[in-house]
Amino acid sequence: MCSIVEFEPEYQEKVWKFLEKCLPESGRTFELSGRHREYLDIGNNFEKFWCVFDGEAITGTVALKRMNDIEIELKSLYLLEKFHGRGLGRQLLETALKYAAEKEYKTILLDTKSSSEKAIRLYRKAGFVMTERYNNNKNADVFMKLLI
Repeated sequence: MCSIVEFEPEYQEKVWKFLEKCLPESGRTFELSGRHREYLDIGNNFEKFWCVFDGEAITGTVALKRMNDIEIELKSLYLLEKFHGRGLGRQLLETALKYAAEKEYKTILLDTKSSSEKAIRLYRKAGFVMTERYNNNKNADVFMKLLI
């Protein structure tokens, strides 16, 4: 039985281990000392961060990063492949969307790779639409937004 819980500082290393395992499944490399350095201090670098636990192991994550008073960015929606197809990705996304709405953000932005076809389908089903590039992430080629 999987459960979604808010991040606690004691999960820090479990998140790193999860990302080391999960990111290669989608052709990514986890670079904690490079482009993923925001995971060195999850509690301070994200407004909110959630983990999916299956027993003691993290099997998925989602996060939100504040951009300004009205915009927030969806980050770190990752799920181990063996947990795909169970509705967990949708539940993670809904958790983040609910929080953003409760905090009265007006827009949720995200960036991803065009090869992330399952994720893009999930985002479209949730109402996200394509938008212009809003950051300089050289690893992303798809930019989407959702008006809340």
